[in-house]
Amino acid sequence: MSAFVAQFANVVNEIRTKISVLPYRADESSAIELTGLWDTGAQFSVITPRVAELLKLEAVDLKKAYTANGWYETPVYRLDAILPCGMRVAGLRVSTGDLMVCDMLIGMDIIKHGDMQLTNSPNTSFAFRIPSQGNVPFDA
Repeated sequence: MSAFVAQFANVVNEIRTKISVLPYRADESSAIELTGLWDTGAQFSVITPRVAELLKLEAVDLKKAYTANGWYETPVYRLDAILPCGMRVAGLRVSTGDLMVCDMLIGMDIIKHGDMQLTNSPNTSFAFRIPSQGNVPFDA
Protein backbone atom coordinates (compact mmCIF):
# COMPACT_ATOMS: atom_id res chain seq x y z
CA MET A 1 0.00 0.00 0.00
CA SER A 2 1.14 3.56 -0.77
CA ALA A 3 -0.46 6.70 0.63
CA PHE A 4 0.00 10.44 0.80
CA VAL A 5 -1.57 13.38 2.62
CA ALA A 6 -1.87 16.90 1.20
CA GLN A 7 -2.30 19.63 3.82
CA PHE A 8 -3.57 23.06 2.83
CA ALA A 9 -3.17 26.34 4.75
CA ASN A 10 -6.91 26.97 4.83
CA VAL A 11 -10.18 25.45 3.60
CA VAL A 12 -9.91 25.15 -0.19
CA ASN A 13 -12.48 24.78 -2.99
CA GLU A 14 -10.40 22.35 -5.05
CA ILE A 15 -7.80 19.67 -4.43
CA ARG A 16 -4.62 20.16 -6.43
CA THR A 17 -1.50 18.04 -5.98
CA LYS A 18 1.63 17.26 -7.93
CA ILE A 19 1.47 14.23 -10.24
CA SER A 20 4.04 12.91 -12.69
CA VAL A 21 3.18 11.49 -16.10
CA LEU A 22 5.18 9.64 -18.72
CA PRO A 23 4.52 7.77 -21.93
CA TYR A 24 2.98 4.32 -21.47
CA ARG A 25 5.58 1.78 -20.28
CA ALA A 26 8.40 4.34 -20.53
CA ASP A 27 11.30 4.55 -18.10
CA GLU A 28 10.54 6.82 -15.13
CA SER A 29 13.40 9.10 -16.13
CA SER A 30 11.12 10.46 -18.89
CA ALA A 31 8.42 11.55 -16.41
CA ILE A 32 7.40 15.18 -16.10
CA GLU A 33 5.82 16.70 -13.00
CA LEU A 34 2.46 18.44 -13.36
CA THR A 35 -0.23 20.05 -11.26
CA GLY A 36 -3.21 17.71 -11.06
CA LEU A 37 -6.76 18.61 -10.06
CA TRP A 38 -8.65 15.71 -8.40
CA ASP A 39 -12.07 15.48 -10.06
CA THR A 40 -14.56 12.79 -9.01
CA GLY A 41 -16.91 14.13 -11.68
CA ALA A 42 -14.51 13.17 -14.46
CA GLN A 43 -14.89 9.59 -15.67
CA PHE A 44 -11.44 9.67 -17.29
CA SER A 45 -8.32 11.73 -16.71
CA VAL A 46 -7.57 14.64 -19.04
CA ILE A 47 -4.28 16.34 -19.96
CA THR A 48 -3.64 19.57 -21.80
CA PRO A 49 -2.49 19.46 -25.42
CA ARG A 50 0.81 20.98 -24.19
CA VAL A 51 1.45 17.91 -22.00
CA ALA A 52 0.77 15.56 -24.92
CA GLU A 53 3.24 17.59 -26.97
CA LEU A 54 5.91 17.64 -24.24
CA LEU A 55 5.71 13.86 -23.90
CA LYS A 56 5.58 13.38 -27.69
CA LEU A 57 2.51 11.17 -27.28
CA GLU A 58 0.87 9.63 -30.32
CA ALA A 59 -2.91 9.33 -30.42
CA VAL A 60 -4.27 5.78 -30.16
CA ASP A 61 -7.91 6.72 -30.69
CA LEU A 62 -10.35 9.58 -31.19
CA LYS A 63 -13.41 10.08 -29.00
CA LYS A 64 -16.15 12.52 -28.13
CA ALA A 65 -15.83 14.19 -24.75
CA TYR A 66 -18.36 16.26 -22.86
CA THR A 67 -17.78 19.35 -20.71
CA ALA A 68 -19.97 22.12 -19.37
CA ASN A 69 -19.39 23.81 -22.74
CA GLY A 70 -20.74 20.85 -24.69
CA TRP A 71 -19.32 18.04 -26.83
CA TYR A 72 -15.97 18.07 -28.59
CA GLU A 73 -13.82 15.53 -30.39
CA THR A 74 -10.43 14.75 -28.85
CA PRO A 75 -7.49 12.44 -29.42
CA VAL A 76 -6.90 9.70 -26.85
CA TYR A 77 -3.41 8.90 -25.59
CA ARG A 78 -1.97 6.15 -23.39
CA LEU A 79 0.25 7.12 -20.53
CA ASP A 80 1.32 6.17 -17.03
CA ALA A 81 0.90 8.40 -13.98
CA ILE A 82 2.96 8.45 -10.82
CA LEU A 83 1.03 9.62 -7.76
CA PRO A 84 2.64 11.77 -5.03
CA CYS A 85 3.16 8.58 -2.96
CA GLY A 86 5.28 7.09 -5.76
CA MET A 87 2.67 4.55 -6.92
CA ARG A 88 2.55 4.13 -10.70
CA VAL A 89 -0.85 3.77 -12.40
CA ALA A 90 -0.13 2.26 -15.81
CA GLY A 91 -1.94 2.23 -19.13
CA LEU A 92 -4.33 5.15 -18.65
CA ARG A 93 -6.35 6.26 -21.67
CA VAL A 94 -6.50 10.04 -21.39
CA SER A 95 -8.00 12.70 -23.62
CA THR A 96 -6.98 16.32 -24.01
CA GLY A 97 -8.83 19.42 -22.94
CA ASP A 98 -8.35 23.10 -22.24
CA LEU A 99 -7.70 23.13 -18.50
CA MET A 100 -7.47 26.53 -16.86
CA VAL A 101 -6.08 25.77 -13.38
CA CYS A 102 -4.03 22.62 -13.88
CA ASP A 103 -2.14 20.44 -16.34
CA MET A 104 -4.20 17.31 -15.67
CA LEU A 105 -7.61 16.36 -14.34
CA ILE A 106 -7.18 13.29 -12.16
CA GLY A 107 -10.37 11.39 -12.91
CA MET A 108 -12.13 8.30 -11.65
CA ASP A 109 -9.93 6.06 -13.82
CA ILE A 110 -7.24 6.73 -11.20
CA ILE A 111 -9.35 7.47 -8.12
CA LYS A 112 -11.28 4.16 -8.35
CA HIS A 113 -8.10 2.24 -7.52
CA GLY A 114 -7.81 3.68 -4.02
CA ASP A 115 -9.44 5.27 -1.02
CA MET A 116 -9.62 9.00 -0.37
CA GLN A 117 -10.46 11.08 2.66
CA LEU A 118 -11.12 14.81 2.89
CA THR A 119 -11.50 16.89 6.02
CA ASN A 120 -11.96 20.65 6.39
CA SER A 121 -11.37 21.45 10.05
CA PRO A 122 -9.52 23.62 10.78
CA ASN A 123 -8.06 23.51 7.25
CA THR A 124 -8.34 21.16 4.28
CA SER A 125 -6.49 17.86 4.49
CA PHE A 126 -6.71 15.35 1.65
CA ALA A 127 -5.47 11.76 1.90
CA PHE A 128 -5.31 9.06 -0.75
CA ARG A 129 -4.13 5.47 -0.50
CA ILE A 130 -3.73 2.86 -3.20
CA PRO A 131 -4.77 0.10 -3.55
CA SER A 132 -8.14 0.39 -1.85
CA GLN A 133 -8.17 -1.04 1.68
CA GLY A 134 -11.94 -0.78 2.27
CA ASN A 135 -14.00 1.63 4.32
CA VAL A 136 -12.37 4.64 5.92
CA PRO A 137 -13.84 4.70 9.46
CA PHE A 138 -15.42 7.83 10.89
CA ASP A 139 -16.26 8.40 14.55
CA ALA A 140 -20.02 8.68 14.99
